[in-house]
Amino acid sequence: PGAQRYRPQSFDEIVGNTEAVDCLRKMAREQFLFHILLCGEPGSGKTSAIKCLARALLREHYGKAVLELNAADDRGIDVVRAKIKSFAQEKVALPGDLPKIVILDEVEAMTEGAQQTLRRIFELYSHTTRFALACNNADKVIEPLQSRCNLVRV
Repeated sequence: PGAQRYRPQSFDEIVGNTEAVDCLRKMAREQFLFHILLCGEPGSGKTSAIKCLARALLREHYGKAVLELNAADDRGIDVVRAKIKSFAQEKVALPGDLPKIVILDEVEAMTEGAQQTLRRIFELYSHTTRFALACNNADKVIEPLQSRCNLVRV
C-alpha cells in the first residue's frame, strides 16, 4: 500500500538505476518500444520503471492501452489466452504508430506452457502490442522469450 502510493510516476522521480532508466527514457523519447525484459533484484524498481515508460509513451491513453498482470498470481495458460491474447486482439485507437503495452511482473513465475503460449502471442501481435516483462531471475524465463526481448538489467 505505502510502496504503491509512493511509486514513481515519471522517470525524473526514479532514484538510481541510471543506465536502465536512460535506456527506457530513450525509448520513450524516440517513441519506439521493443519487447523488453527487465531483470533485477526484488524491490529494485523494475515495475516502476516499466510503468514510467508506458506513461511517458502513452500519456492520456495509458488506461486503455496498458494491461498490467502479476504473473505470480496469473501464471497459467488460461490466463495468457483469456487476458493477454484478448487484450492483444482488441482494437485501440492510438496516435501515430504507438503500440499497446502488456506489463507482466514476475514473468519467471509463469508455467513453461504459459511462457510458450506467450511467445506465440509475441509473434502474432507484435505489430500492435509490445511486451514489457519484469523478472528477478532471467534463467527461469524460457530462451525463446528472452531472445525476443531487449534485456535491461536493473
